[in-house]
Amino acid sequence: MGLRALLLHILAAAPVAAIVAAALGSTAHAQGVAHESPPIPVVIVIDPGHGGVPNNHDPTQPFDPGAIATSGLMEKDVTLDVAQRTATLLRQDLVDVVLTRTTDVGLSVPQREQIGIDAHENLFVSIHCNSYPADPTVGGALVLYPNPQSQSFAQTLENAVTQKLAPSGIAYDGIVLRDNWWIHNPVPTGTVEMAYLSNPREAALLATEDFRQQVALAIRDGIERFDPQISVRHAQLIAWQRQHPGARLPATRAHRATPPPLRDSSGSALPAVVAWLTLIAALAGMLRWRRPLARALAPAVVRFHRVAARRRRQQLRLRRLTAATEQRWSRYSVYDELSL
Repeated sequence: MGLRALLLHILAAAPVAAIVAAALGSTAHAQGVAHESPPIPVVIVIDPGHGGVPNNHDPTQPFDPGAIATSGLMEKDVTLDVAQRTATLLRQDLVDVVLTRTTDVGLSVPQREQIGIDAHENLFVSIHCNSYPADPTVGGALVLYPNPQSQSFAQTLENAVTQKLAPSGIAYDGIVLRDNWWIHNPVPTGTVEMAYLSNPREAALLATEDFRQQVALAIRDGIERFDPQISVRHAQLIAWQRQHPGARLPATRAHRATPPPLRDSSGSALPAVVAWLTLIAALAGMLRWRRPLARALAPAVVRFHRVAARRRRQQLRLRRLTAATEQRWSRYSVYDELSL
């Protein structure tokens, strides 16, 4: 083939080559971004029930102490402490935890629901204490749920809570459908009524740090048993950190930030023309000096294959780690604690 025919073939193939190169470049860029970005953590919303302080200067300010024990212990204080303890435990497992309140403020149910919706939650847990002043001997742990979608989650929470609190004498009080509360939550939702403030013995337990920590551990266990993805994502995040020494995981909810554009969107055609001409010249040179070029590139090709093989081995180790984690958690079931 003469030089003129060769150049004609190159010119005919150049537009197709340019399109393919652009597509491959965009794909490679997207894959690079995906590879470099850490896995997205699971988002759990923890809602400390009640809250608020009276304000004589502003009677409209929300004030909801919840149930109050004969000792003066208020539900709003217990729920906030247990919620913060639960959040700390979950964050140790690299869960993205959102608290509906972190201080003594009053919030409406719609406000709490909206916080969860805005956070793109995976699960929602509201923490409360129970009360039945008519009979101070009534006690136990109860979990409420708003709809059939949440029933299995409520059962998992109840199993974990009563299992953890049984040594303290807290009885299993079951799960109860309450379909007029948290009706707008789009995810599995459970309300943990951990014990009765109207029961003097249980109220005394609720006043202790040890008991509150046990409740937090139980809620953490119930959440992680219901959603094995928490453990899987934890393993993936740890593996990502090992593959990126010195890199830090993003701040809470940073994964919802808008990604940067992949390329310049200016309307100038000059960069495209220059790129096209450069590609044509490169293809012509590669065809003309293909043998010397192949000899020169041979060491680089060998290095590329070595790097690719090393990356495949890393990915295989990550898949094995994930599979092992899933197998470890697969033995848990929402029916584990039920007598059949």
